[in-house]
Amino acid sequence: MSQETLSLAVDLLFAATAIAFVGLGLFRRQRLLPASGLGPEITGGELVLTAVALVVAAVGPNILVVATTPGMPEMPVLFNYALLPSLILLAVVWTAARRRGVDRLSNRMWVGLWTGAASSGMLDAFRLAGFHLGWMPGNMPRMFGVLILDRMALGPTLGSDVLGYVYHYWVGACFGLAYTLFAGRFRWWGGLVWGLIVEIGMMVTPPMVVAMDTGYFGVKFGPGLFGTSLTAHVAFGIALGLLAERHVAHTGTLPALVRAWWPGHSLASTSANTRALRPR
Repeated sequence: MSQETLSLAVDLLFAATAIAFVGLGLFRRQRLLPASGLGPEITGGELVLTAVALVVAAVGPNILVVATTPGMPEMPVLFNYALLPSLILLAVVWTAARRRGVDRLSNRMWVGLWTGAASSGMLDAFRLAGFHLGWMPGNMPRMFGVLILDRMALGPTLGSDVLGYVYHYWVGACFGLAYTLFAGRFRWWGGLVWGLIVEIGMMVTPPMVVAMDTGYFGVKFGPGLFGTSLTAHVAFGIALGLLAERHVAHTGTLPALVRAWWPGHSLASTSANTRALRPR
């Protein structure tokens, strides 16, 4: 079996599996909201753990930005000394949240991770179509794999493709984690807005502008690139927003939680302000 055939099989396996999880997540019974909206009492410890989890969520996507910036450490170094430690730190935060009974945070972490990874399958459905139509400069997960294993000169293998996809879906999980930690149980269109923000970031940062040499918003490559990428991230954002709306257990954005915790602020007034964010 040729390398191209193996790569295509990896493409389809990851995308189909993730899309299946999106379908299952959308058909699951929706949970009831707690009467208070915000849920359990907010503590300073929960907010500290949330901040640490947000830092971890930033590591996954941004090591690629750093690695593709000229003069900065390369991907193998960042993978070993930034990404892997961030996974350990995330496990520590998760364990602390579970042991302290901080159900709101543990729920947002778990839902963010799996919905972000699953929604990446919707992104890949459009990304792969655009790539095979010649509208994308390369198959991004394949590039991730050779960057992580430092095989740019040698080319991809089945192992590097699988590793590249694992990283690709971890990046999606990180975006999902960041969204649920910040937005909580929001309306579905919040995910769409987040998907558009991610798209803008992708179009103006080194992975596309420098590594792929496409220019800002793909101007060097042609309109097909931006159109494909935009459609893919819209699909990602809508899927993420719909899944998070069904599975995050409590309303309340992170700023609302901080205001409710801040001494002297009325929890009741914050809860009232966030009722408008409840899904209908």
